[in-house]
Amino acid sequence: MNHYLLKVCLFGTLISFSSCKNESSLSTSTAYDPTKDVVLKSFYPTEGGARDKILLDGENFGSDPSKIRVYFNKAQAKVISSSGNRIYALVPRLPGENPTVSVVVGADSAIYENSFLYHTQALVSTVTGNGVKTFTPGTLSDATVYGKYLELDREGNIFMSWRDGNSAGSSAATFGVARINESENIVTPLIQAESANRVLYANGLTVDRSTGVLTAAHESVQEVMFTFDPKEAWYPRQRNMKYSDSDYASIVVGDRYKNFITFSPWDGNLYTRYRDGKIARINPQTLEATIIHQGPYGSQYGQAINPAKPWELYITLHSNASPIEFRQGIMVLDLRNPNGTGGFKRLNAPGGSAFKDGSIEDALFNFPKDIKFDNDGNMFVADYGNHCIRMVSPEGVVTTVAGQPGKPGYKDGGPTESLFNQPWGVAVNELGHIYIADWSNARIRKLVIE
Repeated sequence: MNHYLLKVCLFGTLISFSSCKNESSLSTSTAYDPTKDVVLKSFYPTEGGARDKILLDGENFGSDPSKIRVYFNKAQAKVISSSGNRIYALVPRLPGENPTVSVVVGADSAIYENSFLYHTQALVSTVTGNGVKTFTPGTLSDATVYGKYLELDREGNIFMSWRDGNSAGSSAATFGVARINESENIVTPLIQAESANRVLYANGLTVDRSTGVLTAAHESVQEVMFTFDPKEAWYPRQRNMKYSDSDYASIVVGDRYKNFITFSPWDGNLYTRYRDGKIARINPQTLEATIIHQGPYGSQYGQAINPAKPWELYITLHSNASPIEFRQGIMVLDLRNPNGTGGFKRLNAPGGSAFKDGSIEDALFNFPKDIKFDNDGNMFVADYGNHCIRMVSPEGVVTTVAGQPGKPGYKDGGPTESLFNQPWGVAVNELGHIYIADWSNARIRKLVIE
């Protein structure tokens, strides 16, 4: 019997023995006593991955699992049951490196002396595309995609914007937005036109997940955006933002390009940014638009709202940003006070076109493109020039979760064997699965991290 099977068998035996041994205590357990401290003793196993079973021993837990909270760092575990002196829980997803384990009952909290050794498991697979750099609708196996940006809704739809053809400026190139659905096995366009006849030049996409409405900004016209409502079978509708004369005149015509638009559940508004550094707030119902911040100049390649802190707008800037300290940076703007002190600030270290994991203050990227968050506040970055997917934890720790830094290629599999070639777009669904527009591979990939 190998070591892994032996460990599983021993753990299974321990659970069975513990269940028999504590059957009487489960039925006779007392409630949590707020006059006494919660005492922690030990937990088993001491290492593992997401959704693994864990037993936490101690005293004065109480027997009502609804009143017990267990945390691995800031990630909350699911508590299954408690006997009063033993908690049965499931390890949460992506708690961070070597998380501390804490138990909260009522107003009382305690932290175990030893940390938990968390093992991250990741698997990359291909959803659709075969390397052909054009857009062709069809089944997932037959379709060809050359997507740049992605977004998801709650129903499992993946939305992709593209500009296909090796010569994007030629009349043969097409521009559009498509819907990809794994369960329906389909790739279908929502809007598509040749370059000369396009009415929408879409880059970053956003979805209001409460309504399912998809919004795309028209890159080269200051006030134009398009919406796609699932209640109307995602029929494209042009919407024109309504600026005041002074705000509209303030947008530099030569730098009017707005690559992104993002919905914030914090206030229900949309946010976009122009290349001249102006950031605007748009009411999606009235279409009234207001310039709320003047930031640094520069082309933009990513934008996202952090659902854990939905007043935080994150932006990645290109190597043409000015002042130079904003080049190849991941920036954040606090929408609660966008013009306050430090309202717009850089998070990662200056000195782009490099690779370095670790603290966000020291981390380096190589042309970071799109960024998206999961519901726990983990940010995923398409590190275009490093050919890999990076993650920034809520605690500000940067790790590489898929791909091999500096090594382009195409390969599915685990985190140390998967390969990407200039990944551009990312999106995250409700389960925390990450979808990637692997641009130079002309494929949509899927990354599942546990």
